[in-house]
Amino acid sequence: MYGVANGQSLTKHQMLEDYNQLYKTLTDGVPHFGVRKKVTGVDIPKELRRIRKDIDTVTCDQGFYDVLFRAIDVCNDIHISIEPNERVDSLAAQKTRDIYNHYYRCGYHKKSTYQKVVYIDGIYYTYPYCKGNDWYAVHIMSQLTHVNGIPVDEYVAGMNKKYSSSTRWDFKNGKAWTRDIYDPRLSVGADSFIWTIVENGETKNVNIGEMRRFQNSVFTERIFKVMYFDKDSTLYVRVPTMSWDEKDIEFVENEIAKYADKPMNRVAIDVRENGGGTDMVWHRVLSAIIDKPLKYSLRQAVKSPKFLTDEDKNHYKYKLYGETFTGYYDDDSETTINPSERSIKYDGKIYVMVNQNIFSSTMSLLAVCDKCERLVSVGEPTGYLCGMGGTPKVDILRHSRLMYCYPYTIDITDVNPERPETIYKDKVEVVLHPSIKQASIELSYNKGITEEYLYKYDWVFQWILNDGK
Repeated sequence: MYGVANGQSLTKHQMLEDYNQLYKTLTDGVPHFGVRKKVTGVDIPKELRRIRKDIDTVTCDQGFYDVLFRAIDVCNDIHISIEPNERVDSLAAQKTRDIYNHYYRCGYHKKSTYQKVVYIDGIYYTYPYCKGNDWYAVHIMSQLTHVNGIPVDEYVAGMNKKYSSSTRWDFKNGKAWTRDIYDPRLSVGADSFIWTIVENGETKNVNIGEMRRFQNSVFTERIFKVMYFDKDSTLYVRVPTMSWDEKDIEFVENEIAKYADKPMNRVAIDVRENGGGTDMVWHRVLSAIIDKPLKYSLRQAVKSPKFLTDEDKNHYKYKLYGETFTGYYDDDSETTINPSERSIKYDGKIYVMVNQNIFSSTMSLLAVCDKCERLVSVGEPTGYLCGMGGTPKVDILRHSRLMYCYPYTIDITDVNPERPETIYKDKVEVVLHPSIKQASIELSYNKGITEEYLYKYDWVFQWILNDGK
């Protein structure tokens, strides 16, 4: 069941102790589970208790790591994740991680565990797929309706959520959604991975497990860019990551400074496909642009008071969906971003271009946009539970020595318990979904983000050029 057996060095008692440690740490420390249950109906602690029973069937260390990885995955939060640690990881942990991340969980086939899809306002569409010499076995942006005969929404809300930490929530359409459709052979031992699609008005079934997805997108190019367009007096700043690299930050600052004497009708900061890093990156970018300080306030809460420090002030009890938290703010609860010495002193609105695939500190910027009049977010909601938060905590299991991280704060700034979407904090102020044609071009354009792309094909940038008119 668990692939190549590697012997059992951990006793069943040690396995149970480790799992109990994981369960207690997550349920005592993570403040998001109650919100997720309110929104999605999924009781994550209950799911964790269900997975614990699988230890009874484990016969090797690798099987136990498989249980641990599934427990992490069911938490439906990318910040709850296994942290590779070569110094303490056993060979069994390394093998299981490799199988779990790159192959079927049972280790039978060297193929991806999931296939990516496009999700636009409640409907799923396909990437282009090839099979052998048939490069158009599945056309780009064909509508996906079923997975192994199960309606795709039902599949995502049921089987798929058990194995995908990327399952998200669509408040407009009231359902879970994903960009990753997991293979049913992974979870229930199905013989095939069949998609029902509508292609050019014709419904057909395709064995997607036998096909290869084309890997392409305008966002494949992952470099910082600064472009100024004289014809519209518009500054465009591309920030593909929030990971700290002083050379990248200095490059952006130097490029922005070149346009200090140019007329400036609008500024667009493009963070689409930005998976996060540190808030200091977008702080520095904004500092290079603004003419006066930007301020935003912050209120956070923790489930366990043990996470509070001496710097955390004005503690108070905060109840949310039947759970009691400790709310607090510190001396820097009103954060100020000041103009840098070389700022171009721009005094207008700054548009922040977002899409479904932003995460972590990039979503912190999204949450701040909702609080600052100068910042306007434009694009598609992420579906993630996000907001401002502290760097995730790290824990190591006592016996297996597996290291994992988890979030311990939740952003409660201006939340309304009657409106769970205010707790999710993935609000985009100007929601713009692409047309099928626009999404097709995004997936096939292979020149990177160019002036041609922005002006001819980019629906978000074109809206910004027209200032919403």
